[in-house]
Amino acid sequence: MTKIMIVEDDPMLVEIYEKKLKDAGFDVNVVTKGLLVKDEAVAWKPELILLDVVLPDIDGFEILSIIKKVPEIKDIPVYVFSNLSAKEDIDRATGLGAAGFLTKSSFTPSQLAEELKKIMNKVSVLGQETAPDALPAENTEIIVEKKEANGKKVLIIEDEDVFIEIFGEKLRQEGFEVIPAKNGRWGLSKAEKGGFSCILIDMAMPAMNGLEAIKELRANEKSKDLPIIILSNTALDSEVKEALETGANEYFIKTQITPGEVAERVKKLIAQ
Repeated sequence: MTKIMIVEDDPMLVEIYEKKLKDAGFDVNVVTKGLLVKDEAVAWKPELILLDVVLPDIDGFEILSIIKKVPEIKDIPVYVFSNLSAKEDIDRATGLGAAGFLTKSSFTPSQLAEELKKIMNKVSVLGQETAPDALPAENTEIIVEKKEANGKKVLIIEDEDVFIEIFGEKLRQEGFEVIPAKNGRWGLSKAEKGGFSCILIDMAMPAMNGLEAIKELRANEKSKDLPIIILSNTALDSEVKEALETGANEYFIKTQITPGEVAERVKKLIAQ
């Protein structure tokens, strides 16, 4: 089983990427602090390191520089995985010895797993070519533990595929049927059909923003009493206050809540 080390401190991303990569057949070790990477890598000897740049103690560039000076781990391919994708960032990473640079926003978790399969089937790891059958074939069925369907539907109104997948997958694992809508107008159209138990809404979307969507949902007989959870990239006090006063039940910042926590909040709101 191919060993991948993920250096990432965001708990939501840690949960979803670790789960997705394990489901794809990788052995995964997560390191959340940059200062621990060298010792963990020496002890565990991963075959590839997926490295974030922005970390709480030292940044990814410093970590990369350290790795390349340690004989036991200097030949491990390091792929920087960050949203800092300016040319100077990419040049700096490759100049320090990174094998590649992957932009977070360009990959859903599923796409990342597939990209890493391609990488690991091509690169030499510590002087040995990765075996062609080291990873599951493209059509290998990955068995994911899922709870029995609970008969409840959740509408996710969100325009970013990565968040639809991140939160939607966890809800499906918990037995929910998940229906996505990529802007507010489409979301209202789907809500009009009825049958939903909860709605998750992004605040910033094309066609209609989250606040406008909440107002219309609360004015509609079919959705006026449904629990609504806001998942936003920002949380200014004024925005949170207005959203809650307009009719949202709860308001969370996407990167500060894990998919598992969202699923638990959905279950509790439905049960109330």
